Amino acid sequence: MNNIGKKLFCLTVALMLVLALPLSVKALDTMPSPCEDYGRVLTVSEEDALNDSLKEISRRLSINVAIRTEMSLDGYDIEDMARGYADINYAQLDASSGVVFLYVAIEEREWYIYTEGDAYEYLTDEALDDIEDAIVPLMSAGNYYDAFVTYAELCDKYLTMGQQGNIYRGSFPWMENLVISMIVGLIVALITVSIMRSKLKTVRPRREAHEYTRPGSMHVTQSRDLFLYRTIHRRPRPKDSSSSHSGGSRSGGRGGRF
Repeated sequence: MNNIGKKLFCLTVALMLVLALPLSVKALDTMPSPCEDYGRVLTVSEEDALNDSLKEISRRLSINVAIRTEMSLDGYDIEDMARGYADINYAQLDASSGVVFLYVAIEEREWYIYTEGDAYEYLTDEALDDIEDAIVPLMSAGNYYDAFVTYAELCDKYLTMGQQGNIYRGSFPWMENLVISMIVGLIVALITVSIMRSKLKTVRPRREAHEYTRPGSMHVTQSRDLFLYRTIHRRPRPKDSSSSHSGGSRSGGRGGRF
C-alpha cells in the first residue's frame, strides 16, 4: 500500500470513530441513573452514594437494581407506573438478566417493587416480605436514605443467594415453635386428665353379666335385623383429555402504603 492509500485508510478510520462517538455518548445519556430522586427526599451526597452502590450491585449481578421517587402520581396507578418505567428503561438492556425496581410516591405515601426476569425468580414472597418489613417502617419515619440503603443491601443478599442456587424460602423459628408446642400440649394434657379424673368412680368386679345392668332398665319388646353398612362402587365419568395452561411473563411485584 502506497502512502496515499495509507493516508486515505487512516482518514476513513478516524472519520468512522468521530461519527460513532456521538452515538455512544447518546446511548450512555439515555440510560437512567439507578437512583432518581424526583421526590426530593435525598441530599445530593446521599443520591450519589446510592447511585454508586446500585451501579456496583447491578454490574456484579447483571441484574438492574434501581430506585425512583416521585413527588406525586397525579392520579395514576403506582403499579402501572413502576412496571411501565422499568420496562422502558431497564428491561431491554442486553447486559441485564433481570430488574428490581423500587418506585416511591411521596405525596400519596405509596411504594411498589417491580421484579422481572431472574430477579422475579430469586426474590420470592419470603424475600419480599423481609424487604417490606425492613423498609416500610423507615420510610414511614421519613428515613428514606436508610430505607433505600437497606433495600439495596437486601436485594444484593437475596439475588446473590439465588444466583448461587440457594433461593431464599424464609427461615422457620424451630426453637420458638417447639417451646410453644410443648407448653400448649402440657396445658391440654392437664385439662384432659383433670376432666377424666373427675368422672372416675370406684367400682368392684362382678361375676354375673346381669349385675352390670340396672334393674328394670332393659326391656326387649321386639327384635329385627338391620344392615348397618353397604358398599357402593362408583365409576368415574370420562373427562375431556384436552387442557389449557395460561403462561405468564416472569414478572411480578409487591406494594403498599407507608
